[in-house]
Amino acid sequence: MPKAKKVFVGNYKGGVGKTTSIYQIALHMVESGKKVLLIDLDPQCSLSEICLARTGLDLERLKDHECLNYVYDIWIQKKHLPTLHVDLDKKPLIKETEEGVHFIPSNLFYSNGGLDDLAQRLKDDFYDLLTLQQFFKYSHVEDDFDYVLFDCPPSNNIITQGAFLLSDYYIIPSIIQPMSIRGVVHYIKTVDKIYKKKCKDTENAILAKELFGEKPELLGIFETLKRGTVNNDTVLNDLNQHLTKAKVETLLSSIGPEKYVFDTAINNYEHIARATENGKKAVEYKELTKEILNCIEQKPIKTLIFSGGKRWLK
Repeated sequence: MPKAKKVFVGNYKGGVGKTTSIYQIALHMVESGKKVLLIDLDPQCSLSEICLARTGLDLERLKDHECLNYVYDIWIQKKHLPTLHVDLDKKPLIKETEEGVHFIPSNLFYSNGGLDDLAQRLKDDFYDLLTLQQFFKYSHVEDDFDYVLFDCPPSNNIITQGAFLLSDYYIIPSIIQPMSIRGVVHYIKTVDKIYKKKCKDTENAILAKELFGEKPELLGIFETLKRGTVNNDTVLNDLNQHLTKAKVETLLSSIGPEKYVFDTAINNYEHIARATENGKKAVEYKELTKEILNCIEQKPIKTLIFSGGKRWLK
């Protein structure tokens, strides 16, 4: 079985339905026959709580060796014993919901602190940047799945950066409003800067490129919290202009002269949030998931903006 395609989902703006979206996308991927692993990198642990509720567990009952915090904590402690090799058992870490979604939870109640606390103990150096990459390499966790989806927090710490670099692709959920446009462009440029800083402009660039591979490719931006039949053509045109003006390398190298908008905006968000809390699929995400899978599995890959309305040409 080939290694999983790794996709991180993130936005520096909170309240855009990121966690709900990643869970719903996973459900629909499973429905389409894919084996999916979710990894919760957000210290708030919302995705972990949603998934654990579908197993009969909760955060407070998780043992230390059953959460992602443990992976980072072992790495931090091992730094002081460089000759010590620790084989982490992936089996206690990976849980499965009733619906067949696999996940690795993070935990607010971990004995040595949440992921935000552990991130502060990690250094902004090449060694600590490798934590997640080394875990994947030696645990062979991605060998068992078709897709690994990272739920990334709205922060830019060493843990998030490690997930950025390890990923093959990324997706940005966003509210399509004028105030959100600059944030989307900023997020894309930040990913580009992280790759440039860690895999190009450093003395470890050759090794970093060997370990992380190519820069993650932007699959698309999808609209969440769409209100009724509001026409967002003006805002979407503004987004296209901002992306072009910013000369975002990821976009300009992959989409050519055309940009597309698909009729896959997420309406009726309150209903979807309730469905997610109960582990239920929301039909609103079915077409979006199809688009994402098509982007990855059909070549050539185009960068897409997923939103309500018609096909959008620049």
